[in-house]
Amino acid sequence: MAEEYKERTVFSVEGGPGSVSYTLAEIAGAGVELGQLARDMLSLVERIQAEWFWLNGAAAGAAPYPHGPLDALLNALWAGRRVQEDTAALARKTAQAGASYAAAEARNAAITARLESLAALRQGLHAGSLGPLALFGVAQNIATSLRKPGTGLRDVVEKILNDAGPYGAGLLGPGFGMAYLLSQLRGQGTSTPGVKQAFVLRKLFDTAGLAHPGHMVVRQLPAQEWDSAEPSFPSGHASSTEGRPWTVKASIEGLLDGSNDAYKYPPGSIGVVRVQRPDGTPVWLVHLPGTEDWSTVDSANPFDMEGNLEGLTAAQAEAFKQQEVLMQQLIKESLRAAGALPGEEVLLTGHSGGGIHAAAAAADPAFLAEVNVKMIVIAGAPARNAEVPASTAVLDLQNEHDLVTAADFGPPAPTPNWVTVTSHRPPLPEGTDLGDILKEAHSLDNYLDDAAALDNPENSATDGSREAIKTILGAGVAGAAVAGTKWVFQGKDVDDQPRSGTKSEKGAGTKNKSERSDRYKLGVR
Repeated sequence: MAEEYKERTVFSVEGGPGSVSYTLAEIAGAGVELGQLARDMLSLVERIQAEWFWLNGAAAGAAPYPHGPLDALLNALWAGRRVQEDTAALARKTAQAGASYAAAEARNAAITARLESLAALRQGLHAGSLGPLALFGVAQNIATSLRKPGTGLRDVVEKILNDAGPYGAGLLGPGFGMAYLLSQLRGQGTSTPGVKQAFVLRKLFDTAGLAHPGHMVVRQLPAQEWDSAEPSFPSGHASSTEGRPWTVKASIEGLLDGSNDAYKYPPGSIGVVRVQRPDGTPVWLVHLPGTEDWSTVDSANPFDMEGNLEGLTAAQAEAFKQQEVLMQQLIKESLRAAGALPGEEVLLTGHSGGGIHAAAAAADPAFLAEVNVKMIVIAGAPARNAEVPASTAVLDLQNEHDLVTAADFGPPAPTPNWVTVTSHRPPLPEGTDLGDILKEAHSLDNYLDDAAALDNPENSATDGSREAIKTILGAGVAGAAVAGTKWVFQGKDVDDQPRSGTKSEKGAGTKNKSERSDRYKLGVR
């Protein structure tokens, strides 16, 4: 592959149609149908048996006795019974095929992970035995990983993150190494990699007071605040709450472009688009940007570090001071304000942190009870630990050098509904700085280029995703432009209690919070 993508971008695809998991799901579905066939055949066999008993009784004493017809009917009965039993047995085995394969894969994955941990422990022990030269041993191990042919930086970092525990234990000495081995024998450390680290980090922020419980306040942005084509009005001028006509391309690139637009809105804003399908039913698109505020852990902008950790630990929200996932509140309130009704289909898109939020929302049963998420399209997001149900389609774009996607400690499972596409772009000019390589790997502009290439029908691996997009948007053909109506909503993370300070400062903070809340109510400028 390395030679192939020196001139053009190539893709590797896991999951979806054509994958082993998809094929096994189809086989399991066939098993269910075979089971129904076996039940239907049982009724037929019982009917033949009843007919044989009736004819046998009716023919008693008849001359001549109809041996031939009765024997033929009896043979048909026994043959039918054998076929019915064989079909029922095949149905059971077929229906179990997927579960058996998944169990075998899980065992193999566990064995592989254990062997890799032992190898990392051994490497750590060797590096630690070098004494003052231990740092050189660590550097050599990292360099060896980086030089592995055909391995992107994402995979290298994922391996380093997964091996950090056993390697570090070995580096500290045999005693720590033995303690690590004992912890594995006792079943400790079995939580999903990536989730535990995000959980611990968020707990640390909670304990240190760097993250503060709050609530989401939402307002609709007048069009002149997000659309440069709209005329500006004097301050205080009444503005319409109606949406603006909009056009969406029913393609992977067209959907991701909505998240690209979201970066251009005022901070903390998301786009909501309603598309009216030919059958008269609406579908709603929600476009999320990535992380916008890196200045502090917990800012007024929900697209900050606290927001990212809320998304990564959404399944454990009850363990933290901030138990509501504010981004999900922003999505729900924005959809309601735009006129979405319960049960109407929704498609979420997001880049980077926005992808974290999209996947977390699509995996949250409480959110799904209110919002009918049919599909998410994400790019450059560490989202593999979100347990999105099989009823929701996922298209996950990654790049081999995108370190952000390594933050979940590994690749998503290749399931029938979760399609992961990894791009291998042409190398940057020789001598390019590592920082530029990482920046280009995570760039949404480059992911949009990847999406445009994936929209090409020649990329058959994404046929299922393109078909899903076309169907959800009600487009006549994939890639067609569909008309819609667009709104933009801005969310603000308002603290429930004032932060530490003097008594007068606390009073002022409460007053300011109230004023900010009033300004951010829906429809108020």
